[in-house]
Amino acid sequence: MANNRDNFTKKTIEILAKRVGFFCSNPNCKIPTVGPNSDQEKATTIGIAAHITAASPGGPRYDANLTSEQRKHITNGIWLCGNCASLIDKDEENYPVELIHDWKKGAEQEMTDSLQGKTNTTNQTEKKTPFLEADLIWSSGARIHKGWSPKNRQIGDGIIRPGTGTAIILWELNWNFSLAIYNNSSSPAFNVRLEHVNGNNFSFLTGLPKINNLPPYQNLDLVAKYKSHLEGNANEAEAITSRRVPEDLIGLEYDIIYQDEERVEHRTRFSIIEDEITNVRT
Repeated sequence: MANNRDNFTKKTIEILAKRVGFFCSNPNCKIPTVGPNSDQEKATTIGIAAHITAASPGGPRYDANLTSEQRKHITNGIWLCGNCASLIDKDEENYPVELIHDWKKGAEQEMTDSLQGKTNTTNQTEKKTPFLEADLIWSSGARIHKGWSPKNRQIGDGIIRPGTGTAIILWELNWNFSLAIYNNSSSPAFNVRLEHVNGNNFSFLTGLPKINNLPPYQNLDLVAKYKSHLEGNANEAEAITSRRVPEDLIGLEYDIIYQDEERVEHRTRFSIIEDEITNVRT
């Protein structure tokens, strides 16, 4: 049977391992992958040159746009221990291409620093983490005449007819927004999602894909809409829609939930308080 896998060459495998000092490139692992064997003339290796995008169709993170040469090129490889190599392939949703490339870059940079005599003085509490914030930006609003209220038939002793200026109208009131989510940090955020916490919700909000990432200092723009109804005159409808944020949305709270490069979860509480937007890390 023909082998359809674009495997690395022995030279590529050797270079991948040496570039990270034979340590696993997963920053949460970093175990040595080579050591002594009981046979004095052998060494035991538990490392694997793993493909970042799969070597063949159907594999994890397979990219059909790559050529055969690109799939087996060293840029598509990462040195991992056997456990981590298995982990990224069995749970590809949590280990996307971007994250694995970051692992590789970080591992090689750490080895470069070691060769240059630099020491890593950054402790766990100083580790940079992403910080996402949101803003609600008004784009348009409208009031739509949906017909005359049955209340127009009789008010007191007189009959109110449409067009007199005092008729009661059935209105549909609409607000359109851009809900912008900003990454105000130098660290990427992964798997961003929104969770409604309190208050009246939007009538419509663009969904986010399950797997996504937000690079440093960039933003996602989501469409948000709110709709309500009023039985009243034109002046009342105009007064309500003149507000950039409808009174019904005051008190709305969302949690912005996201992960850092090590898949640690973080949250920012986004709130609308008296027409002001607040963002608090929780």
